[in-house]
Amino acid sequence: MRRVISLSMLLGAFVGFPVGAPPAPHGPVHEIEVVASKFAFEPPTIEVTAGESVRLVVRSADTVHGFAIRKLNLELPIPSRGQSATLEFTAPQPGRFEITCSEFCGSGHRRMKAALVSVAPAGSTR
Repeated sequence: MRRVISLSMLLGAFVGFPVGAPPAPHGPVHEIEVVASKFAFEPPTIEVTAGESVRLVVRSADTVHGFAIRKLNLELPIPSRGQSATLEFTAPQPGRFEITCSEFCGSGHRRMKAALVSVAPAGSTR
């Protein structure tokens, strides 16, 4: 049986799109820088507006980490010291989504959490 891998799946694997999902729509992009370090993400809360294009530029201040939002099926490996990794997606419906480190990084690994908070667009009736 032959397996067919789409270009979007291949590209997604390299730039952090969830497998099988298209990249965020074109247009203005809300870019946010995130720093991972033992044992925290900075900023600890990332606020986005539902439906907007989001680009997270994540780098590590120390060792290898991971950035995962399980409820949104998003995961990104973060290389150690300096190099950044990028994750692009469309902000989800309003809500709070837990961010965890998905790469064991030491004794405080389980405490390494943050939150993505998606809010309704201004003027929305929600």
